[in-house]
Amino acid sequence: MELKILLMAAFLSFPFTEAYADVRTLDGHYYLQGAMEMGAELLLRKDGTFSAGIAYGSAGGVAKGNWYVEENTLMLEQDPATQPAKKLSYNLSRERTLVELKEYADNEKNELAKESYVLELRYDRQPPPPPLKPVTVYFEFNSGPPGQLLLSSNQQTDLWLPYDPKRTLKKIGFGTDHNHGADQWFDVSPDSRAFNIGWKKRKNQPLTFEQPTGFDLATTSRYLSQEEQQRVAHNYWLTLYHFDPISPPAIQPVDVYWQFEDGSTLKQVWADSQQTKLTQPFSPNRTLEKIGLHTQNSPDDIEWFTVMPETRWATLDWQTYPDPANGDLSVLFNDLQLAIEPDCLAVNFGNGKACFRRK
Repeated sequence: MELKILLMAAFLSFPFTEAYADVRTLDGHYYLQGAMEMGAELLLRKDGTFSAGIAYGSAGGVAKGNWYVEENTLMLEQDPATQPAKKLSYNLSRERTLVELKEYADNEKNELAKESYVLELRYDRQPPPPPLKPVTVYFEFNSGPPGQLLLSSNQQTDLWLPYDPKRTLKKIGFGTDHNHGADQWFDVSPDSRAFNIGWKKRKNQPLTFEQPTGFDLATTSRYLSQEEQQRVAHNYWLTLYHFDPISPPAIQPVDVYWQFEDGSTLKQVWADSQQTKLTQPFSPNRTLEKIGLHTQNSPDDIEWFTVMPETRWATLDWQTYPDPANGDLSVLFNDLQLAIEPDCLAVNFGNGKACFRRK
């Protein structure tokens, strides 16, 4: 299926820049094959930039950005949008009471929520985890031999290390070359039994890990089943995950409505995507019932979310919503990863495996 003339014109209008040396010789003009009723083109330039166009039925889109190779995978990084997002989608993901905030020992949130209703606005998008070389996880104790485990998946992974009450874990390290030991070491609390550890890997940068967040045995066991408690009682528990949040795009101003059970409504304007919290003073004489959002000058209705009577802290996840009038299918190229196979850059746009092939 050929792309529409309009899409082709937009695709070819992206500027070409001077070429540099390309060690993978992947540069060239590719066409999508094997995706029913969908047409797409991908232009990889030697300077590490790309342009792309896609059409499906009456919808289409164009994209541009940078490309590079990571572990036999072609990585596309689309340029961030230069125009504010015109439509947003929302999900009320969590509500917490004052009692719950106190249980989590979150003093900062607890103090803020004592006097106010708080709406936390969280941009809900992270790039998919890039391919990951096997990583050796090292453990040092106050006595006895060290320990090692292997992290071999880029997905969230749980690792378990036998616990010995006769010695204390002092450090956790990470290294990708077994012959050279750890590249990063972190001191950990001697009371910690479970650890959450984030990692990230960006273009032309080394793999890095965050300082492990440790939890003692009592905290770790609080919400576990009996069987899980037994396992934690005899092991250290490490949860490793990709964590590389993306800076949110600009937004159009959004009217935020606080509606109470007595029928009164207060309005605020959320105009800056970097703002992560909105508050309204709490009064024991009225109870918050709903929170509504509406992008200014939008023909859409207010989107309402009902909150529980005791809620004092509500977390609202938001994302940009594809706008058909502004190339909605371009989002398919956001942080796209293509497997490099013989005569095929393999991709799945949701309708099965397809290939970009060079012509």
